[in-house]
Amino acid sequence: MEKSLIRPSFVTQFSCIGGECEDSCCYGWNIHIDKQSYKKTLAHEDLKSLAQTALRKVKKSQQQWAQVVLDAKGACGFLDANQLCQIHAKAGEALLSHTCKTYPRVSHMKDGDRYESLSLSCPEAARTILLKPDAFQFERMSVSHNKAFKATPIWAKKAHDYTIQLLLKPAQPIEHGLTAVGILMKTTERVANGELESSAIDDMFQQLVNLSDNGQLKQHFEGFNKDTETQKMQAFTSIQLWLNTNKIGRGRSRFEQINQAICAMAEDDNKITMGRINQAWQDEALPALAAHQALFSRYLFYYCYDMNFPQVDKLTPSQAFRVMLLDFFMLRCYLAVMAAHKKGLSEHDIILCFQVYHTNRQHKANYSNYVLQLLDRGQFEDLASILTLLS
Repeated sequence: MEKSLIRPSFVTQFSCIGGECEDSCCYGWNIHIDKQSYKKTLAHEDLKSLAQTALRKVKKSQQQWAQVVLDAKGACGFLDANQLCQIHAKAGEALLSHTCKTYPRVSHMKDGDRYESLSLSCPEAARTILLKPDAFQFERMSVSHNKAFKATPIWAKKAHDYTIQLLLKPAQPIEHGLTAVGILMKTTERVANGELESSAIDDMFQQLVNLSDNGQLKQHFEGFNKDTETQKMQAFTSIQLWLNTNKIGRGRSRFEQINQAICAMAEDDNKITMGRINQAWQDEALPALAAHQALFSRYLFYYCYDMNFPQVDKLTPSQAFRVMLLDFFMLRCYLAVMAAHKKGLSEHDIILCFQVYHTNRQHKANYSNYVLQLLDRGQFEDLASILTLLS
């Protein structure tokens, strides 16, 4: 069966920087070794002695046959004095386990086609995706396989393509693009539920383009002015506290930098408000991000591509949009508090905010469901309320 492999240029541009990485994947997390790699490592003349102590057999599955033993500092037992992998140095990439060989590379299948991507939990991957020029040039290659696949519903295909077009519309503020996507998802949900024909998505997309062109979309966005400052602050603090319960070691010190920035904002009266975060966004973050005006457009394009929006975690289109808005909101808060703390934002600070958030996000089971419950409790239930997270 002839199918395609789709690969964005940020995948081909990525290259591991090894010991220079700010948050090495060789530290502080469970590194699983597949059965074949485990046996080959134990049999290798230059590695078998070290492997006796650096690997622990767990036999959970063929892919999780063993686990790397970390030292007192949380480092992989195969790292040398220069923080380089001895398996790679002595036996080459072929002997690396599937995890070590592929991370941060990930992929997903859609209609039998394979879409390659990178995980934002890797700092260098985040830097490549968010900051490097020409990161979103795509190449398509023909491949053959006989794997069965479930066809994507037409409503999901249309919603995915139109969402990207709305978010990347030239000269349109990202908040207006997200407002348009929120409106589009309401129509998409009705189509998914069988209430409307799929052509309704086409019609709504064209209406939204026209509204953007004549300035009425801006009026729609400015009309969502409900007072939700207290609920927004509760949402931010609740998620931050929940993320703080992560037990993983990797990225913890970087996550603490976010916590320190939040605490610093509350130093004067031991109180932090959404008003202070919004002020920091306007006064410190936005000027610092002037050199990276496409930052959130790139991020949301990646988000839609990587997560196959709106088909995210078996959510409805409207639910997937609400989770997207919450992710956007949290990242903007991170950038605001960090900018206030540092009196500006370096490229290092920007990457830290995105990478730290996504590292902790992906290690939280049922993240989307928790977020939706939290938004319901905060009465961010309808489109008008959820869009206040943008202001």
